[in-house]
Parts: sequence; C-alpha cells; structure tokens
Amino acid sequence: MPANTSADHPEGLEEATIINPDEAEEVVEDADGDVPMDSDSDGDEPMEVNLVNDAKAYFDKHGESVFSIAAHPTDKSIFLTGGGDDLAYIWTPDQVPTDPEEAKITPREGKVIARLTGHKDSVSAAAFLGQAGQFAVTGGLDGRLQVYDAAQNWRTVDEVQEIEEVNWISAHPSEVGFALGANDGSVWVYSVDPGAGKLTIKQVFTSHTASCTAGVWASDGKLLVTVSEDGSFYAWDVDAGRSVVALTAADQRFAVEGGLYSVALSPSGSVAVVGGATGEMRVVGMPTSQAAAGARRTAGRPQAGGGGSTGGGQAGQILAALHTHTESVESLSFHPTQPLLASGGVDGRIVIYDAGRGYPVRKTFGGEGGHYEAVVKVEFAKIDGWILTSCGVDGTVRRWDVRAGTELSCWKGHLGGNAAEGEAGVLGFVQTPERIVTAGDDGVALVFEGVGGGGIVAPTIAGAALG
Repeated sequence: MPANTSADHPEGLEEATIINPDEAEEVVEDADGDVPMDSDSDGDEPMEVNLVNDAKAYFDKHGESVFSIAAHPTDKSIFLTGGGDDLAYIWTPDQVPTDPEEAKITPREGKVIARLTGHKDSVSAAAFLGQAGQFAVTGGLDGRLQVYDAAQNWRTVDEVQEIEEVNWISAHPSEVGFALGANDGSVWVYSVDPGAGKLTIKQVFTSHTASCTAGVWASDGKLLVTVSEDGSFYAWDVDAGRSVVALTAADQRFAVEGGLYSVALSPSGSVAVVGGATGEMRVVGMPTSQAAAGARRTAGRPQAGGGGSTGGGQAGQILAALHTHTESVESLSFHPTQPLLASGGVDGRIVIYDAGRGYPVRKTFGGEGGHYEAVVKVEFAKIDGWILTSCGVDGTVRRWDVRAGTELSCWKGHLGGNAAEGEAGVLGFVQTPERIVTAGDDGVALVFEGVGGGGIVAPTIAGAALG
C-alpha cells in the first residue's frame, strides 16, 4: 500500500502507520547483539507474521478510530465516515490515478471529497439525508449536530447543540429528516428544510430514563422504535407525538438484566425484536395502521385479534422470549423478503431464526471457523436472498450462506484480523451490491469489492496490513 504524503493529512492529525510486509519479518537486535525474547530458542528461526489485506481500496485520513459510516443513497461511490479525531469525511474510493503505474497499485487510496470540521469531540453518528442524499448530518460526543449541503460543496449550513452526547442517528426513510438517541435517554426528531438545510425540531420524547442505545424507523417512516439501557422499549407515532407501544423492565416478562442495546423492525412493521445485555431477546407485536391511530397499548392491555408469531394485531404483546446468546446482543437484522431474523452477540455467535414459525433457531455460526470475538454487526445483503454479512472485534468481515449454513468469505486487512488480539476490530460497515466498506478501530476504512457467484468474493491479492 502506498504511503501518504504529509499534504494528504490535515495539520494536527496523527498519520496512520503503514506496515511494509518485509518489516514484519525483521528481527531487531539489542545493543549487545542479542535477539530480544526467545533467548532459549538456540538458533531457531524467528516467527514470521503473515500480514493480509484483502481490500481493493482504503481511507486512512482519520488516524483514530472510525466510529460511524454511511453510504450515499444514490451515488454508490460516495461514503461518509466520522471518527475519534473529531472530524468527518466524505470520500470516494473510485478516483483512480491517471498514472498507469499508480493505477495498478492495490489497494488504492480513497480520495477526500470534503473534510467536515466543527465538532469538539468524537463524531459518533453520521448519515446522508433525503432520498437523493442532498444533505449529510453528523452528531458527536460533544452533543453537537451539524448539517452539510451537497449543493454547496458540503458546506455546513446549520448546527445545534441540545444534548450532552449523540449516541446514534437514523435517517428518515423518505423525508429529509432524522431521529437521534442521546445519552440522557431523550429521543429527538428533526426535519431539515430542503431548500436552506435548516434544522427544525419535530418531536422530543423523554420517556427513557437512561441512555437511548438504539433506534430505527419503520419502512414507511410513520413509526420510530427505540430502546434504552433502562430496559425500556417504545414505539413512537412521530406525527401524533405519542407512544403507541410502551414496555419497560417493570414488566418482569419483558425485563432484561443490564438493559437493551439493539432493535430491529420486520419489513412489514408488524413485529419488533430487541436484544439485551445478558443475551436475551424479546419479540413484540406492533400496531397495525388502524391501531397506531388509536389508543396507546402496552403488554398489559393487548389489542384483540390474531396475528401469531408475525404480530398482526397483537400490539404490545410479547410474542416470544429468546435466549440463544450468552452475552449482549449487539445487532439484529430482518431479511427484507424472507421470514428470517439474524442476531449477533458479544459471545461471537451469529444465530438465524425462522420468523414465520415462532422464532425457532435455524442456524448458528460461531466458534471454530467463525468470529472468535464479539460480533458487532449483522445485516442481510440485498444482492442475494440468503446472504448475511457480519463484522466483529476480531477485525474480519464475513459473508454467510444462511440456507446452507456455511461461510462464503472472510476478508482481512484491519489489525484485529492480523492477529493483533484485542484491538483494531471492525466497528461497523455499509454494503452495496458492489462492495462492503468498513469502519475500523485502527482508524482505517477498507473497501472490499468484486462480484462473484454468491455476491462479493474475497480477492486473491494479499497486500500489507494497516496500522
């Protein structure tokens, strides 16, 4: 991988270290000419470390952990990342050098489109807004929100600070707006003026009593569901400004020790699933459009009517209680067309459930041959009906065939995936039909690409690992 010039790195940023594969085999002698460590090796050959990078492109301008990542909704070559350097970048991996020799180098370096400044602490959340991606928004651990306009070369057009820390941001699926969860438990919904890019507070919900850890919109944008460290779950009718489902740890059937950290909605919006700190999950029936327009319902006042395991009219009812993980459930994903649910946990396991038959376990991935540390994110790929993508603290990105129960690909490049145990994992990813782009704890975003029979396939090129 080519080293960057100082001009590529803004002043004050710590430049990421690039490791030459030859240096990994070098044995450094001390002042007395002795080989450090292994003093009893009696002339044994030094251990060789195989540094592997399967990426076709990389972006390393952050220099510190990349905490947030987003893909542009229409231009699949543009990405947004936010990091521990208090900066966000809009960048592309697709600007190939004009020099023919440089163009042959793999992995190639991503190019900055815009460097987004203004935060005073880590950029913890980021998203493109609007179906055309005409705006971007970032949120930080400084509590600040900033909006950038593509029509003005991604210049900042508005900013506010109402809270201490932004935990997450979820873009509205159709309107130019978004929701966020804060460390004080509050949930904020903003609209953005399509012309000027100005922020307007649409709703503020304050029912959570501890940090709001995750949230997601229904596909039609009518409901927003959120969870909290206090173990509570709320489904919000944003237009009406009220909750239509409310469940808390006070209900022993719903309670999960340690609180809730992940949530997913089925494509139809009829079911929500939440995951908690001890590996437990709860499946909750959601209201139909008619129920959402009526009174608020809870598990104590279930709506009449059927619906079985898929929810139907059982708004607020606990449809299933699952405990397939031994540690925190970090990520949940429904398949967009098939009755499948995937969960990923700190125990390193990925579990696939049959969402159409009461959520029995269909497949379990993990242990030998899988992620050997915490799974951070799971997400079904839209390019194939049976493909699941995952990433983890072990520094790898993997693809699974959930029907056959096999691993299709494993990509390395981050430090954690090159035997740097306990550090430099993958904190998240986005995927398009052509590529997967990661957010690395080592301060690097990697781009894995190349379409094959089951989606993206691991390239055969082995390059240098990133530092």
